[in-house]
Formats: sequence, C-alpha cells, structure tokens
Amino acid sequence: MTLDGSTRLGPNTKYSDTIDYKMDDSNRADFYHTARRYLPAIELDDLSPDFAGVRPKLHGKGYSFRDFVIKDEEGRGLSELINLIGIESPGLTSSPSIAKYVTEITSEILG
Repeated sequence: MTLDGSTRLGPNTKYSDTIDYKMDDSNRADFYHTARRYLPAIELDDLSPDFAGVRPKLHGKGYSFRDFVIKDEEGRGLSELINLIGIESPGLTSSPSIAKYVTEITSEILG
C-alpha cells in the first residue's frame, strides 16, 4: 500500500541488451497471472506499469544464478575501495548485515 491508498506490485524483470527506461505493458498478462495468486480479485484492467529501472545482474539470460559480490579491491591497486556488485533481492533486504560486513572489512583496512 502506498500513502495515496493505491497498491504496488512487483518488481518483475526482463533482460535487455540496452539501457531503456521506456514503459511498456508487454509482460502485463504474465504479471497478472502471477499477481492473481496473491490477489485473486484483481482484474487485468487493474494493472498498469508504474516505473522502469535498470537492475545490475551478474549473470545473463540463460546463465545460472550468481549471487552478489562484496570485495576489497586493494589487490587491484584500488586501495580503500570496497566493491559491492550485483546486489539485488535478497541482498537489498539484507543491507544491515551487508553494512556490518563492510564495516569489518573497513576496520581491517584502516587498522
């Protein structure tokens, strides 16, 4: 639920070879069938695209899943850089644990 009383569902994903923020509803029917499992009263006409974004992925279409990476890049000549790569759910919901881990790495770097 949002502050204006509407309900947001999602996100969903589709692979793209280009960065594109255009809104389209080409996946609307597929999204509808998934949403009905949680909201059986929903109708196809109740759905409309809201916004688009670009999610980083560590794997391409057809490749096996790769989880996110947290890495001290000092070995690559980038001292004091901690790289957080490809973090998506559940990593985003694990952000307090990620912050604690990065703090530990930082403490080791700074001594």
